[in-house]
Amino acid sequence: MRSATLTALILAALLLTSPILGGEPGKSFETALEVDLSGGQAEVGGSLVGAFDDNHYYRLVGVGSGQTVRIEGELVGVETGRGTVALYSPDRARLAGVDPVVGKGVRKRVELTFTPAYEPEHPELTLYLRIGKSMGAFNYSLRITVEPHYDAGSGRDAGATKDHAVEAPIARIGEPASFTGYLTERGMGNDYQDLYRIRAELAQGMALKVTVDPEPGLMVSAILYSEDMFRLRHNQSESRGQPLTMTITGDWSPGINTFYLDVENLGGNGGTGSYKVKVEVLEPVQETATTAQPPPAPMREDIIRLVLIVVAVALVAVAIAVLVIRRRRGIRVLEEGGEWWGTGEWGAEEW
Repeated sequence: MRSATLTALILAALLLTSPILGGEPGKSFETALEVDLSGGQAEVGGSLVGAFDDNHYYRLVGVGSGQTVRIEGELVGVETGRGTVALYSPDRARLAGVDPVVGKGVRKRVELTFTPAYEPEHPELTLYLRIGKSMGAFNYSLRITVEPHYDAGSGRDAGATKDHAVEAPIARIGEPASFTGYLTERGMGNDYQDLYRIRAELAQGMALKVTVDPEPGLMVSAILYSEDMFRLRHNQSESRGQPLTMTITGDWSPGINTFYLDVENLGGNGGTGSYKVKVEVLEPVQETATTAQPPPAPMREDIIRLVLIVVAVALVAVAIAVLVIRRRRGIRVLEEGGEWWGTGEWGAEEW
């Protein structure tokens, strides 16, 4: 009996002192504890209080492009120091992070987000989460959630090249194609560019109109390409939240024509947010026929007579005025012995 009791105590001690398989966070990238986010969320927690306990690593799986990874929670200071909560790429490059000072007994709120762009070589991403300290000690409790921001309902982020563009719906007369996309600014993701394959049913003379309408905090530029990636049109938002349009008319081949639409946020400097795209096919513009103006109506005879009379009177008045002026200029006034006299004609007498 004593032997059985002693054996049970030994087993219990071993269970208490041995780590649970797969339950302890790793001490490096290579030994990182796997956290599956395919269900949309997970929670991690632990303590960095030991003298040589400086980092905990987690390997986040079940994440794809077009999904925003959000990490939020708190650090509780045991001894004043500086902590780190950071997210790393599959190549171990730091993508986003915070490095707060945590005071003793202080609860420090932390939050960071990152939206990865589509990478053909990594369609299913493996990200790494590191919680570390450079000094001090703290406990941590974090919630990791995944929020979808798929482009054009594709289930992923639109690629940046022709081969990895996302297919958009077909646009027809009276049936515009509409879809949404998402871009991130630097520090919140690396999704700065989306490329779409646009198809439209066109006929000769029809117009293709593309409108991109971003959220208030987002500024975008757009380029419309032909199927062989020849640049056709370009436009840019005048300010954040301002829509842009591009319209092109051509002698299209009747049927489905293919284009490519490139939407960017100025290399990550135009903000974070979603945008709406609307592709419309418009009927050819009909030229308005020029209406001939009727010739002016002939002037009435009584008006003509009145005008002639007025002109004749004016000519007579001018002639009389000229005679009067000449008459006055022909009079010379002389003063001699206090008497004034003159002649009626210029130069009639010599003086």
